Amino acid sequence: MTSQNKVTNAVCDRELILIWLGGKSETTQISYNSTVTKFIEFIDKPLAEVKLEDLQLWERGLKARFKLTTVANKVLVIKSLFSFAVQTGYLTLNVGSFIKPPKTKDALAEKILDEKDIRGLIKYGVKNDRDRLMLLLMYGCGLRVSEVVGLTWNDFKKHGDGGKVTVFGKGSKTRVIIIPDWLWVRVKEFEKYHRVNQYVFISRNHNKMNRSVVHTMIKRACKRANIDERTSAHWLRHSHASHSLEAGCNLRLLQQSLGHASVTTTERYLHISPDAGSSQFIDF
Repeated sequence: MTSQNKVTNAVCDRELILIWLGGKSETTQISYNSTVTKFIEFIDKPLAEVKLEDLQLWERGLKARFKLTTVANKVLVIKSLFSFAVQTGYLTLNVGSFIKPPKTKDALAEKILDEKDIRGLIKYGVKNDRDRLMLLLMYGCGLRVSEVVGLTWNDFKKHGDGGKVTVFGKGSKTRVIIIPDWLWVRVKEFEKYHRVNQYVFISRNHNKMNRSVVHTMIKRACKRANIDERTSAHWLRHSHASHSLEAGCNLRLLQQSLGHASVTTTERYLHISPDAGSSQFIDF
């Protein structure tokens, strides 16, 4: 790409990185910026001077300190940055294309909780109505933790015997999710006694709830309910997807509800609990 065809006026790496981050969600920006900042500190040279050997040395350092899934995610971030730099004409060569993320075990099946564990977590793990409703929305509607803490009362509307909620999700995409009648009753009951300002879930200081507080709450709840302490907010979303499919939910409907850009992402849940396997034909 010639200088006349460049689509950015960025004159330094930092300017390019800010433009690259610009179209991403707040959560993604924080995560990606952290990875890139540490990468540049390690490389200690401009992006235009980075060689394959630099990337390989950086990746080896990651493998010595992190799990392969974490290494793979960080490699994909850097590959994305270099691809963007070339696409915009800031760089002429995509050195990132020469490095591949390590292959990792698909551990999704390990992140699906049984329904009895979900019930135990909600019944015995939490101490108040606020935390209980957050868990119910993450599991019952498949919401991300960032989506839950961002909910306002204006996002909720009556729909039939239940309700619906407009969610501002990943990638700045908006979607509407149906709330079943059993959960809608709990939402309205919580509003009746706990509505303070525009946000549904607030801190002690009446500010918007922080995601880190939710993560800590879930860890404590798991300990109280004697449930796998690796459980996270996203495990509830995974469990929602798997249990919905097992109950007969249409794959496309699940994709829409979860806000997946590609149905391929949603299809992963089809293989968690197969209805049949070759092992059924073995008699010992």
